[in-house]
Parts: sequence; structure tokens; C-alpha cells
Amino acid sequence: MREQRSFLRGPTRFVASVALGLCSLACVGCGGSSTAPSEKLASSTTTADEVTSLLEKATAGMQQRQWQAALQSLNEAIKLDSKCSEAYFQRGSLLADAGQPGAALADFSKAIELSPKDAKLRHTRGFLLMTQKQIDAAIADFSAAIETNPKFTPSLNNRGLAWLAKDDRVKARADFDQALQVDPKYVEALINRGFTAYQSKQHKQAIVDYDQALKLAPDNVNAFNNRGMAYFEMKDFERAAADFTQAIAHERYNPKFYLQRRACYLELDRAEDAQADAAKVAWLGKLNVLNRTVTQEPKAAGNYVELAQHLIAGGEPKVGLASYETAMQVQPGYGRSYSSRAEFWLSQGEFDKAIADCDRALKIEPHFEAYSIRGDAYFQKQDYDRAIANYIKAKRLDAQVARAYLQRAKKHAVAGQADAAARDREQAYDIEPSLKP
Repeated sequence: MREQRSFLRGPTRFVASVALGLCSLACVGCGGSSTAPSEKLASSTTTADEVTSLLEKATAGMQQRQWQAALQSLNEAIKLDSKCSEAYFQRGSLLADAGQPGAALADFSKAIELSPKDAKLRHTRGFLLMTQKQIDAAIADFSAAIETNPKFTPSLNNRGLAWLAKDDRVKARADFDQALQVDPKYVEALINRGFTAYQSKQHKQAIVDYDQALKLAPDNVNAFNNRGMAYFEMKDFERAAADFTQAIAHERYNPKFYLQRRACYLELDRAEDAQADAAKVAWLGKLNVLNRTVTQEPKAAGNYVELAQHLIAGGEPKVGLASYETAMQVQPGYGRSYSSRAEFWLSQGEFDKAIADCDRALKIEPHFEAYSIRGDAYFQKQDYDRAIANYIKAKRLDAQVARAYLQRAKKHAVAGQADAAARDREQAYDIEPSLKP
């Protein structure tokens, strides 16, 4: 089992990782550094205002996930002011998120050319280079950022990770130490220094760093996972399993944590628990397949219904119900979205909701499943006339249907309708002979 390396403070989204704010003449070089002639001052001010407005629009667009609109605003800003490093930086961030690393690197490089002393720009390009496995180039950028600002802890941390990628644990440890000297509460550096110790088989030292990280950030999943790995190597399987359980509590869809906990349970001879974790991993595997299918065919309601059924079967009813809602939105004319959800309501004892969903389903698309579920819901409400009527439409003959006839026979008998009671009893016994006394 390998542990997860934390590229924390490297951006999940590049835009969010570096808080440069809006384009400013003083700090990032928009408009260039030369002195404008006095007769052009008003025009230059107007251009700078327009660029700032476009950058604000781009930032708002990215926050609202309107990527195309944001990109258009950034293109216009660059057209107005080709020396605005912030515009290049934001566009590079957007392109990196869009899976265009080559174009993103070109924009980051232009931003650095315009603002060569901005450590954060160097750091961000270094991070992108690192994700592209250009480790030496990434180290050069992190080093340039550190030279500009020796206390810039994100670059110290990420350069340490880059050294780890080159299997140079001595230099990696030195960078994490330096980052922690600057900021003793830098959780990611603690985790990464602990991982460096773990790789060097210094498991007790690794645990010291993970303990400190969890004191500072009690919900940090990486710290729980990594400490669990260290305990596992020390053959302290109880503590390892406890840490993986904590990791699962925070990231319940991550199969790695279940596999690692399963390994602990096997060592502890807890076969039933190990089997449960194996089953969960299999469930997550199918979940991933269903999610990919939904992504590939986002307008097919049947895919969302299958996803909802799988989620509910795996103990995720809230997420499953949300998937049903999506099915109804993308394809309102797909009746089985309602009948499938009705089956869930039936299992929860929500009989009126089950009936209402079956009614909707049958208005759209009459089908046996909806009649059958509606029959079961009426049976639970002791409305045996309606239950039997729906079972007949569903062409259903089983023990449940037989019981509906027997229950109605009892009502007939109480009402003094002996012939009707006899007919229902006879029908019940024909369907299910084992019910006959």
C-alpha cells in the first residue's frame, strides 16, 4: 500500500491557490512600467479601468463556473493591455483547469516575463510543471520564488515534494524544516515531513509529525491516512484501522481507505469486517462505472435511475434521491424514474408518497412495475380493493397477492358477505396453495 502524497497549497484550482487580487499597476505590472506622456494620461487611465473591469468579470465568471465567458473577458483584457501580467496569469489558470497545460504554461511564462519578481507567479508555474512531471523545471521555479522571497513557504513545501519525486529525502527534509521554521503551524509541511520520515522507515518520527498536524487540523484526511500507514508498518493494526476509519469518515467514497483498513482487519483476524470492506470496495467500483456512464450520457434518465438504485442499496439514500430528481429533470417523460423512486418510498413506509409517484409514472407510461408497487402500497394501507385492482393490472400472481385476497375475504366475512368472502378465499388458495389451512 502506497500513501497519498499531499500537494497541498498547490492548487486544486489554480485560480484559487494564489490570491493576487485584481490587476494593479503597482503590484503586477498591468499597463507596463514606462511613464505615460501627459497627453495620453486620460486614455491610459481609461484603458486601465477597462482592463480592471474585465478582470473582475473574469473572476466572477470563474466563481460562477462560466468558463467561456471568463476566457472571453481575459482575451479582451490582454487585447487592451498586452503587458498585464494578471490577465495572463488568470488565463493560464483557466487553461490549466481546462486540461491545456501547454497553453497554460505559455501564459504563466508571459506573466513571469512581465512580473519577474513575483514569487507567487513562479510558484504557480512550478506547481503546474510538477503536475506535468517536469520536476527539474519545477524545482528551478520554486527556487527562483524562494530566492525572491526566502520565507515563501508554499514554494519551500512544494520544492520539498519535488525533491521527494527525485528520491532526494535529505533535500526534501531540509525544505520542509525550513518551511516549518518560518511557519511552525504549516500543516502540509508537517504531513510531508512525516511522509519523508516514513519513506526513510523512521515511523515513530513520522507519527510525531502526523500527531502535531492533527492537533492543528483535527479533520485532516491525509494526516489520518499517513499515520495509519505508519502504524501499519509498526504492526499496530488496531491504531492503523482506527486512523483509516477516521479517514473514511471524512472521505467515504475513497476505496483506498477501505482496502487499507481491510488489510488491518485481516491481520487482526476480523474476517467479517474485512469482508464488509471488500464489499464496499466492490460497491464503489460499480459506483465509478455508473458515474462515468452518467457523464457520457447526461440526458439519459435511465442512467440516473440505475445510479440512484445503486446509491440507495449502498446506504446513501439522500444522494440517491437527488439522482432521481436529476433523472426527472433531464427526461421528464421517463415514467420509470417515478416508479423506481416509489419503490424506495414503499421500503421506507412512505405509502402515500409511493402511490403519488406511481400515479405520475402511470400517467406518463403505464407499466407493470408501477401497478405492482402501487398495489403493495395500498396493501400496506389495508385498502385491499385497490391493492387487488392494481395487482390484476400488473398481471401479478404471488403470495402477496394471495394474502390481499385473504385479507379482503376477512372484511367480506365481517360485513356478512359470505359468498364474496368464499370467492376471495378460493382465489387466494388457487394462487398460493400453501396458505390453505
